[in-house]
Amino acid sequence: MFDKTTCAAITDVVTTYVEGMCQNDPEKLRSAMHPGCSIIGHFDGGLEWESRDGFIAVVDKAVTAPDPAPWYAIRSISVLGDVATVHVEDIFLGGHYDDTLILLNHQGRWVIVSKVFHLRPAS
Repeated sequence: MFDKTTCAAITDVVTTYVEGMCQNDPEKLRSAMHPGCSIIGHFDGGLEWESRDGFIAVVDKAVTAPDPAPWYAIRSISVLGDVATVHVEDIFLGGHYDDTLILLNHQGRWVIVSKVFHLRPAS
């Protein structure tokens, strides 16, 4: 089990990530994601595999109307030493996503090192 301080720090990173993505805020995304972060998942029938900066460029191109209050829910957090796995459900540009985030506590702070996403089928 992990303590409330760890949970709050991880939650803050997840919030920064979701807000950065949905509000097209590159500085928030850079803050939440390690420079070597990979973003991976299927979209429009193909495999996307982006770097952090590639993902920021995709967000910049796609988000023309930033969402000031994006919807998201943290479904689970698991911590083992300096590694955390977070399942976050979010709405991004009308799509309903399940993101699995891997965070590493590096140089005294939590940072996302990997994101694998699943876009739920439209209902």
